[in-house]
Amino acid sequence: MGLIVPWYTLGMDLVLLLAIGYVVIFLYRRMGKYDSELNILIKYSFLFLLLAEVGRLLDVIDDFCCGDTFYAIEWALYFVSILGVIYSVVHYITLVERRYMPSIAVEVGSKPKVRVRSSPGKSPLSMSAYVIFSKYRLADIIELLKSADFPIFAVTRAPDLYEGFNRGHVEAVWITQVSGGIPPTALHLLQDSILQFVQRNPGSVVVIDSVEYLLLYNDFRTVFKFLVNVKDYLMAFNATLMVFVDDAVISPREKSFLLKEFEPL
Repeated sequence: MGLIVPWYTLGMDLVLLLAIGYVVIFLYRRMGKYDSELNILIKYSFLFLLLAEVGRLLDVIDDFCCGDTFYAIEWALYFVSILGVIYSVVHYITLVERRYMPSIAVEVGSKPKVRVRSSPGKSPLSMSAYVIFSKYRLADIIELLKSADFPIFAVTRAPDLYEGFNRGHVEAVWITQVSGGIPPTALHLLQDSILQFVQRNPGSVVVIDSVEYLLLYNDFRTVFKFLVNVKDYLMAFNATLMVFVDDAVISPREKSFLLKEFEPL
């Protein structure tokens, strides 16, 4: 059995075989790590690309023998896998638009203005709990919320960030050891403040951007229980929770715990 095609044809077939194989392994390692909707997308993508990988393997075998023996099988595998990949890409974009991208309106012919649209008594973030693993995105989210017409409650180390909101009702609790705020160890007081606000303002958004500071005075288990309790209470009042965490200060295991309870944004 010898090579029956030009060497460069074999080279291209091997490159494609390795490239698709890498993506198949990449997807396999991420199965079960996300919420059910995204996990289904990953499983379908894995299956369709696995079919493509089988097709590439048969194509490499054809380079050495058999000629067009597997042509019909390869064609069928490629046809199904290409349709599947197209479906996965479209479904993924739809998922991102529906769940992770706020509704943004841009005025044509003028400087773009971000406006969050919501119905009365309901936040635009679909009454869910989100985790954002980046402190750098806080300023963007705050800018987005400034034009919001729903109530906002912030648990923060920098209350000044939440000044200048033009619409809606905004309250900010300062997490500090000095007078005028709530100590980071008094998580029960923080929880009570949040619950009192959402009870008065159904459909509000609660932003917690000081998780790192809370972790300086509490262990992760305590802070995690606090966040989960707040999330569960907020769901009863059609409220949304947004938690900002710098993933550099938590372990991969702790990050996995957060992802089990909160949707990444």
